[in-house]
Amino acid sequence: MSSPEQDHEVPPTKRKRWTFWRIVARVYLYLWAGLILAAGVAAFGCFIVYDYVIQPGTPGPAVEVIIPKGITGQDAGKILVDAGLIEYEGFFRLALKIDSSEHSIKSGVHDLPQGLSALELLKRLQDGPTRVLAEKQIRITVPEGLSLQQTAALFDDPRGFIDAASDPVLVARLGIKATNLEGFLMPETYFFDKKPVMHQAVERMLEQFEKAYAELLASIPGADKYDKMGVVTIASLVEEEARLDDERPLVASVLYNRIDEGMPLQMDSTLQYALGKYGQRMLAADKEIESPYNTYRNKGLPPGPISCPGKASLKAALQPAAVKYLYFVSNADGKSHTFSSTEREHEEAVARFRREIAPQRRAQEEAAQQR
Repeated sequence: MSSPEQDHEVPPTKRKRWTFWRIVARVYLYLWAGLILAAGVAAFGCFIVYDYVIQPGTPGPAVEVIIPKGITGQDAGKILVDAGLIEYEGFFRLALKIDSSEHSIKSGVHDLPQGLSALELLKRLQDGPTRVLAEKQIRITVPEGLSLQQTAALFDDPRGFIDAASDPVLVARLGIKATNLEGFLMPETYFFDKKPVMHQAVERMLEQFEKAYAELLASIPGADKYDKMGVVTIASLVEEEARLDDERPLVASVLYNRIDEGMPLQMDSTLQYALGKYGQRMLAADKEIESPYNTYRNKGLPPGPISCPGKASLKAALQPAAVKYLYFVSNADGKSHTFSSTEREHEEAVARFRREIAPQRRAQEEAAQQR
């Protein structure tokens, strides 16, 4: 006797046809979905290009921008990003591709209004500078992470630079309790038409810090709740410890978390600052020195910054990552770190680092012996 299921069973040929048309219909739907998605992405891309690159903006306060001679369009875009005039250097590259004129970017000092599109900024740079640069312009590059003493050594009059950076009037301008501007002079490349007077050089670096800090406060919600001295001190530690930009917020978070837990920071970088032993491994005896910058013996932050941090480290100090890490240790590549939440995880990471770094150290010792 046949069952009801057997009475209504679909013949094999019809089943195959039905399966085939279901597959065709499904492919058709996927194709349409893909086309709609691609169209949406293209439309969004066009909107971004128009909104940030082409659409005329409303001119705001002018920002002084220096365009050196022989600069590339890509480098000019980076300068505009650093000046806070555009968000991404890629916007300026798009403006260069859209621009149909044959006019080149002109070197010199440009007063560029905030709020303009990338294309409008390009036109301004092509029109000509507000002030022409001197033929033999003095260029001084101040890298991130230098102490006040190390920064002063870049100038012809280091003693004069230190004296200028200790001017009580300039320090009071920041509203901080400090004896000098350690940490508050912005690392950047500076151009001078003639040999700068040290006070002028220091004031210009201070102005760049004030501008960068104000821009960060305006762009990060709730950032104004942080104490300025604390932020710059944290940022200076981040600058010394982190080599990769995406790790800076993680390092900042570790510092804040350890302070919240009442743990000493245990940073070699603060000892190096206190002892002037930069780039050297800290010994057990070094960790016993009497100094407010000894973060192995003292809990909390050191009295002030240990170097001049760049904008990325300042941003990390104002916007730390939302993680619960309490430890980090360098990896064998010398750039990245392993972050841990527990002491056990950290000890495992340290042991792994020592295993991986051992061959490198043996090779260095053998090379030293052969010299």
